[in-house]
Amino acid sequence: MKKRKHKFADSRLFGVDVSHHQNMVDWRKAADAGVIFAFLKATEASTFVDRRFAYNWSETKKNGIVRGSYHFFRPRSSVESQISNFLGVQGKLEVGDLPPVLDLEVPESWRSLSLKKRIAIVRQWLDAVEAALGIKPIIYLSSSFPGDVLGNDPFLKNYLLWVANYKVSEPKIPAPWTDWNFWQFSETGKVTGVPTGAVDLNWFQGSRSDLMKITVQS
Repeated sequence: MKKRKHKFADSRLFGVDVSHHQNMVDWRKAADAGVIFAFLKATEASTFVDRRFAYNWSETKKNGIVRGSYHFFRPRSSVESQISNFLGVQGKLEVGDLPPVLDLEVPESWRSLSLKKRIAIVRQWLDAVEAALGIKPIIYLSSSFPGDVLGNDPFLKNYLLWVANYKVSEPKIPAPWTDWNFWQFSETGKVTGVPTGAVDLNWFQGSRSDLMKITVQS
């Protein structure tokens, strides 16, 4: 019996995501090692700014790596101040940049909020950032987060999915999505140019042309 070819075998691109925890990344070495794209932590909550963001933002572009930024959302912090924090640090996007990412994590920090409130604050950040930057953000979360925290609300499927799911051959796709765009498949990877012991590893599902289609166009 002929072995079935994996449907993604010829259509995945390799990338990483980093923050100040990875220290000073040598992006030239990372590019030479096969990193095509990178998501860079910009901000967290209302006031935190990642000290490596400005360096990572400029150096990825300088070395031909498709770049994107992310905001680590804290549900107990003012949404307005989180929006201002991110937009103030991110600044204007350029042609070829990836959409900004809303990073949703830590389910226990959401427990005291009603489902209605959880959805409202997520939508508030997404709508404001899209209006300011002119591109629809990406949502990052674990495969269990949409069901555990957001009730698998249908509005989520309007956004590209970046799902975290480790030690599996394929990621579990949470409802309401039916497929993934980015998959964080490891949090303990090693990449040339990254000086720390571990870095998050990711796949993009598609070709380089597909990747560029979701970036800022003008």
